[in-house]
Amino acid sequence: MAESRDLQARIYRGLVVLLFGIVAVNLFQMQIVHNQNYRKQAAHNRQERVRVRAPRGRILDREGRVLADNVFKASITLPSSSISTDGPDSTLATLIDWFELDEETTLARLRRQQESGRGRLVLMNDASMSRLAAVEERARDLPGARVDASARRRYPNGSLFAHLIGYTGEVSAAEVDTAGKFPLYRPGDAIGREGVESAREVDLRGQAGWYLREVNARGRVVGTREIALLEVLPGRDVHMTLSVELQDSLMAAMAGRTGCAVALSLPDGAVLAAVSLPTFDSNIFSRGISSDEWNALLSDPRHPFLNRLVQATYPPGSPYKIVTSLSALENGAASDGTSYEPCLGSYHYGDRDFRCWKRTGHGYLDHTGALVHSCDVFYYQVIQRLDLAQLKEVALALGLGQSTRSPFKGETAGIIPDIEWYDRRFGKGRWTRGVMLNNAIGQGEILVTPLQMAVLTGRVASGDANLSPRFFMEDLSAESAPLPFRPANLAWIRHAMGQVVDIGTGTKARLEAVEVAGKTGTAENPHGDDHAWFVGFAPASHPEVAVAIILENAGHGGAVAAPVAARWMETFFNWRERGEEQR
Repeated sequence: MAESRDLQARIYRGLVVLLFGIVAVNLFQMQIVHNQNYRKQAAHNRQERVRVRAPRGRILDREGRVLADNVFKASITLPSSSISTDGPDSTLATLIDWFELDEETTLARLRRQQESGRGRLVLMNDASMSRLAAVEERARDLPGARVDASARRRYPNGSLFAHLIGYTGEVSAAEVDTAGKFPLYRPGDAIGREGVESAREVDLRGQAGWYLREVNARGRVVGTREIALLEVLPGRDVHMTLSVELQDSLMAAMAGRTGCAVALSLPDGAVLAAVSLPTFDSNIFSRGISSDEWNALLSDPRHPFLNRLVQATYPPGSPYKIVTSLSALENGAASDGTSYEPCLGSYHYGDRDFRCWKRTGHGYLDHTGALVHSCDVFYYQVIQRLDLAQLKEVALALGLGQSTRSPFKGETAGIIPDIEWYDRRFGKGRWTRGVMLNNAIGQGEILVTPLQMAVLTGRVASGDANLSPRFFMEDLSAESAPLPFRPANLAWIRHAMGQVVDIGTGTKARLEAVEVAGKTGTAENPHGDDHAWFVGFAPASHPEVAVAIILENAGHGGAVAAPVAARWMETFFNWRERGEEQR
C-alpha cells in the first residue's frame, strides 16, 4: 500500500516537473528564440502604420494667379475587412441603414475598392456635415468607421485652361507601387492624367509621409504620441507663362467657334494664351463624373477632349506661301519683283486647271503683290522653278513637320511631304509634279498643327531659329540662333506680311495704334466647309507677339480669323502697357 502511494507521488512529481519543463521551454521560445517576432506582433496590435498623402503642388499663371490648387474634403471610411464573403460587418450594415444607401450598389462599389488593394474603403466621398457628425458622435457604436480628411483638386477657371492644365485621376491597378518600404503610389492616390498635371507629375505630386500611432484592438486611436517614419513633402508649385487675362480675352475672341488659337511672346517664345475649342471643365474629374456625362463628352462630334493645339492637323493653306516665297528667294527662283503670266482665275497645268481663290483673277502681280493678295496662280508658277526638297528644307527650318516639344501627350509632327514620301504613298513613278502646285499654296498632303504655325510666325518675326513655345517660366532663358536665311529675304517677308494687313487680304486684323503684319488663309477641307487661318505678329517693325488662329469650317481667313487676332492683340497691348506702368 505504501509502495503504491509512493509511486503515485513520484508520478505526480514527474508530471509537475514535466509541466514546468514545458512552461519553461515555451517561455524560452517566446522570450529568447521568438522574441523579435512577438515584439513585432505586439507592436502591431497596438500600433498602426498610417500614410499621409502629400498636398499636390499648385499650378500658377505668370502673375501668380491660381490655375489649379487643392480644397479639402472629408470622407467616411471603413477598414477593408468590413466586407467578407458573408456580407457587411455590423458597422457597415448600420451605416448603410442610417444613410439609406442601396445595399447592393454600395457593396459592389466597396468590393471594387477592396479588390484594388485599398487599405481603407471609402463609403462616402466628400460627405455632408450632418453625416460626418453622425459618425463622430456615435463612434463608440461604429468600430472601424473613421472620418478622413483628404484633398480634392480644384480648377478655379473651370474650362478656360482645360487642355493646357489637364486633370488628375485615381491611379490604376497597374500604377500602384508596391516596391520599397515607402511605396510611391497607393490605391486611392491621384495622378496627373493630361496636360501639365501629367507632364509635371514628378514636381506636383510631392512625397507622402508615414507615421505610427497607438490603437486598441478595435482600431480606435488610444495614444497621443505619433512616431514619424517619413516626413510629408508637399508638391512643388509650377509657374506657367500663361496669363489668365490674356487667356480669357482669347477665349472671348473665339466666341465659342470650333478651332484653336495660340499667342507667343517674342523673342522668348513664352505661350501667353492658347485656346482649343470646344473644351470641358477639368473639375468634373475631381468631383466625380457620371457615366452619362462621360458618354456625352465622348460622343460629342466636335471632340472636346481633342487638344487641337498639338493633336489636330490641318492644311496650312495660304500662310504656307511664306514658306514657298522664302524658298524661292533663297534658291534664286524668284526675286521680290518677279512676275509671271497674269492670273485670270485659273492656271492650266498638264491635263487640268488649277483655280485661284479669286475666280475673276488678279491680273499682273509681282512677287510682293502675289503674297499681299494671296494669288494662287503666281505660286503655281514659282513652284515649278523649285523642288520639294528645297521647299521642305525651309518648312523644317521654320518649325513645321516636327514636334515642338510641348509638354502635352499625343503631339503630332504633321506632314511635310518630299519625293520619298510621295513614293511611299503612291508608289515610285505613280505620282506627277502636279502635286507640287498644291504644295505651293499649302494644300494637298501638307498637314500642320496650330502650335507649329505659331512657331513659324514667331521665327519669321524674330529671325530666331531656336524660338520654341515655352510653357513654364523656368524655361525662358534659351539661347537664340539666326535662321539659315539671308536677312534681306526675311526682311522682305516681314514687309510683305505688313502689306497683307495694310492693303491686302488681312485688313480686318488692323489696329489703330499698332502696325500688324500677317497672312490670311482659307484651307480646303475634304470633309466639309473650308477652314479659316490667320497668322501674324505685332508691332510689325519690332515684334513682341505672334499669333496663329484657325477656325474650323468657318470660311475665309481674312473675314473671320483676322478679326479674332485684332481683338486679342488690342487686349495684349493694353495688358502690356499696364504692366509697364506698374513696373
